[in-house]
Amino acid sequence: MPAGNASKFLAHLPLFEGLKADELARLAAGTTRRGLRSGEQLFKRGDPSTGFHAVIHGRVALVAASPRGRERVSAIVEAGSSFGEAIMFLEKPYIVSARALGDALVLHIAKETVFAELEHNPGFARRIIASLSAKLHAAVRELDLYALGSGGRRFAAWLLRAAPSTEQDGAAELTLPAAKRAIASQLNLSAEHLSRILRELAHEGLIEVRGRKVRIPDVARLRAWDGPRTQAHSSLIMKGKE
Repeated sequence: MPAGNASKFLAHLPLFEGLKADELARLAAGTTRRGLRSGEQLFKRGDPSTGFHAVIHGRVALVAASPRGRERVSAIVEAGSSFGEAIMFLEKPYIVSARALGDALVLHIAKETVFAELEHNPGFARRIIASLSAKLHAAVRELDLYALGSGGRRFAAWLLRAAPSTEQDGAAELTLPAAKRAIASQLNLSAEHLSRILRELAHEGLIEVRGRKVRIPDVARLRAWDGPRTQAHSSLIMKGKE
């Protein structure tokens, strides 16, 4: 990819905002672009890390496998975000696989280029440290999410985290970032269980669902929700929908 095009792509990523033209040019010299079709694999678990990636458009799922071979989506990387920095610095093989959720455009910034820039650019080093710190914080929040207990509470917490932040409680709207099956996998739920949770939340007036669009009429009310009341109550809701 021409260095000029790579510089333009890099300049629009939060990680590289504010870098000077010569700094972007040095990073662009070690950057390659790759277009992915829906479902296409970017790398697989065990592959060596040769740098890190940034998503220009589309979404990329990071997929972990259990000892029994079952796959689980561990993260969904949105456009404008980067991934793979920690493994690059550890110089170890990937512990997850990555594949596109729909068509996507991804950049690969070579490890040697990153290390060279870190040597003489303290500003870039601070950006990398801040990015890794933010991801560590997100990982801790993810663990907190799993500690909430029921699948309903986990999904409600996920919705609240994904919804655009507002200064005060009220209505909020968001678009689910991927197919429901991928979101269910990320929350360690079955697709069927997630569908039941969506119906439960809609039945209680906590959300309104139209395709992948979700509206939360009252954020405070959803935050206070403590999950399905009883299994029998949920069963009645399911029967009423059939």
